[in-house]
Amino acid sequence: MELYLIRHTRVAVPKGTLYGQSDVALADTFAEEAATIREQLPAAWDLLYSSPLTRCKTLADWLDPAPSFDDLLMEMSFGDWDGRLLTDLPQKEARDWGDNWLTQRTPGGEGFPDLYRRSEQFIERLAKEAKGKVVLVVAHSGLLRCLCLQLHPEYCRWDKSKTFSIPLDYGGVIHIPAPNFPGA
Repeated sequence: MELYLIRHTRVAVPKGTLYGQSDVALADTFAEEAATIREQLPAAWDLLYSSPLTRCKTLADWLDPAPSFDDLLMEMSFGDWDGRLLTDLPQKEARDWGDNWLTQRTPGGEGFPDLYRRSEQFIERLAKEAKGKVVLVVAHSGLLRCLCLQLHPEYCRWDKSKTFSIPLDYGGVIHIPAPNFPGA
């Protein structure tokens, strides 16, 4: 299997907004960002999986006439904090979560273990459906970094606390020629 992990393009939200599973609009730069992404991909692929959220779905539909949408690929839910600016959150709660993000859930939302578990479930799906194929995955920063932590030879030995140190900008593409999992 050959895998391309693709982060959605820029979004039209104020800087510092926790938008998690909120369905937010894309920035006006979508067309040029999508073209740049396309230049980094192979001429053809066998499967394209995507988060169903608009910021991923739009790119998936632009790249492929028949993408497969999977809720497992959605970003972490920030629950009561989804759609809010970091500066508007109760500071003690936000600080506590920031200090303990590896184990603590956001109010009414998910925690990192939930996100990581979903990435594991998606990897199980890939192992069954995509053996020997070229696969594109259009998703979100957190989820894609969890996939990298498990599949990318460079990152798979990293501690989970370093997940968000994996470089992945908006419109970023991470190519994994030979993922580290059974069935690849």
